[in-house]
Amino acid sequence: MIRSFDWRDVGLVKTLADQGVCLDSETGLTQGNHPLQHALLAYLMPMAGAPTLIWRADGNHHAVFGQLRHRPGEEHARVLYIAPVAENAVDGWQRVIERLAVEAGERRAQNLIAEVNEKSPEFESLRQAGFAIYARQTLWQLPAGPPPEALGAPGVPLRPATRADAIGVSTLYCNVVPRLVQQVEPGPQHIDRGYVLQDSGELMAYLDVRRGPQGIWVEPFLHPEADDLSEAVLQACLRLLPGRKEKPLYVCVRRYQNWLQEVVKRVGFAPLGTQAVMVKRLAVRLAEPVLKPLPVVEGQVPTPITSVRCRSTASQRRAAPPSHHGPARRSGWPTHAKANHR
Repeated sequence: MIRSFDWRDVGLVKTLADQGVCLDSETGLTQGNHPLQHALLAYLMPMAGAPTLIWRADGNHHAVFGQLRHRPGEEHARVLYIAPVAENAVDGWQRVIERLAVEAGERRAQNLIAEVNEKSPEFESLRQAGFAIYARQTLWQLPAGPPPEALGAPGVPLRPATRADAIGVSTLYCNVVPRLVQQVEPGPQHIDRGYVLQDSGELMAYLDVRRGPQGIWVEPFLHPEADDLSEAVLQACLRLLPGRKEKPLYVCVRRYQNWLQEVVKRVGFAPLGTQAVMVKRLAVRLAEPVLKPLPVVEGQVPTPITSVRCRSTASQRRAAPPSHHGPARRSGWPTHAKANHR
């Protein structure tokens, strides 16, 4: 049986919290894993926290819980946390995943996203639940502390982004990110939290920065023609980021920018691992026009005006009075009249 979290499940979530897996890397690395806190917050405030679903087998000998991250109005949702891991969850793991997809659809999300190691049991469970790979990414980490010794003098005029850069960032995103990924993930929404580099009036780089109490997340978008500036861009970012000495820094490099892997390594980052970014489609947009019905006048469909041809009979000619405004009509001539039949 699967149901929503309530106060009776506090002990269960607290017990299983350390046995699960986070499927949203950004949240896990920057915010930390706090399943019980998210569950209680969503229970008390339905529009906050992370909706939590509980599955229990017959006799309550086995249990699984899963959490969803979705912001109101967004077209995509993310699988946040599931416990225990798939190999210890019997058959409840996949049932929870499928129910999370239903929950996301009820919240009007069109895609459900999960990030997972391709060699893990969770990957196979997600495939059986209808998820498919649409991107791959490598996560890199730079521990908290002073900048690397190899960091040279500033080489590029990287600056904080403003709302005026929105069009340039959108154009860069469309030129760098494959169409398949664009259909699942929208471009950066909060432009002013990142950094940009312009060259001759054209935006060549944008670094999307997201901060949390546990770390800082950076996702770079660099124009292919700016590959010779990529190392200088990352070095400038390390200087500009506030609080970088107190928190670890994480860089997410997608496979469609694979040439950045060596650049990130030279700057001083260490690899954390490679993940498959998977999606389950919850809805499909239809690009068909909506046909409107014809207007109805007084409850009836209007009939077009037509021309009616009439020929007067002999009795009608005899009964018709003579005209005083002109010569009498010659008998046998056809007459024409127009009528609007309703």
